[in-house]
Amino acid sequence: MPLNSYRYIFIITYARSGSTLLMSLLNQCAGVCIRGENKATLYHLFRASQALRETFRRGQNSPQEDPDRPWFGAGATRPARFRRQLLQGFVRDALVPPAGTKVTGCKEIRHHHPFADDVEFAAYIRFLLENFPDARLVFNSRNRADVCRSAWLAQRPRAQVEGMITTCERRFASAMAAHPEQCFWVDHDAFTATPQRYEALFAFLDLPHDSARIAQVLDKPLLHQPQK
Repeated sequence: MPLNSYRYIFIITYARSGSTLLMSLLNQCAGVCIRGENKATLYHLFRASQALRETFRRGQNSPQEDPDRPWFGAGATRPARFRRQLLQGFVRDALVPPAGTKVTGCKEIRHHHPFADDVEFAAYIRFLLENFPDARLVFNSRNRADVCRSAWLAQRPRAQVEGMITTCERRFASAMAAHPEQCFWVDHDAFTATPQRYEALFAFLDLPHDSARIAQVLDKPLLHQPQK
């Protein structure tokens, strides 16, 4: 299916930030299907796409036509077509939008360890925005003290968890500054405390805002939350 069959929303965050709630809120809109985590599949497709593009450049910069050359065939590769087919497959087989979907995407919490550095993260953000038509990115953050004592993160050294949060939020802030018209930041604590704030998010995403439905979602316990 062509990538331009849909609009795209990607929730970019870290563990225990409230992103499942945010995903649930967006999925209340008709024609919207935002999937959950997929172990950073899109990041790996980004890396594969980058690798073949660099292979092609190697073939262009140094003749590799002879079969005894180390990069034999590099110049004949088709990185643009490869990238397009990778992403079409992701939409078709990973997002699997049901009939009637107009807006799709997913949330992902793995934006710390997989990336080599901030430069690679910035390149990944450009990759998403340049290759998914009308893509919008929603960064989600939460009070770090709550994150540190939430679920399995409470078993990890606090300095390690805070380091993850610091790295992610620094990267998110840089992306916001570089692409202000395509990115939005949700502060989980501020938005859930004052649900009227969601109106700005829904306007940014060009989705209908229904305060009553938002209230229903906020009042419903999430299935992965421990029961009291």
